[in-house]
Amino acid sequence: MKDDSGSPATFGQNLDELERIVRRLETDTHLPLEEALDLYERGLHLSKQCRERLTSARQRLTEIDASQEDADNLDDEPGDDGS
Repeated sequence: MKDDSGSPATFGQNLDELERIVRRLETDTHLPLEEALDLYERGLHLSKQCRERLTSARQRLTEIDASQEDADNLDDEPGDDGS
């Protein structure tokens, strides 16, 4: 989904919208069935997008950690006196 500026929605925007949907589904007892189904479907879509972004962030953190460990190992090689 795109935000008002036409840019893709951020993780935070998606999470906020998902929270609003959940709150509405939980509290609006007079919500028409078709609208409730549409909201539920939108919520599933947002949930999937959030999970994908979290998975991507987790992968990026793993790569950053591995890169830092490689750099640390190079600094600690025998014969390296730091000069």
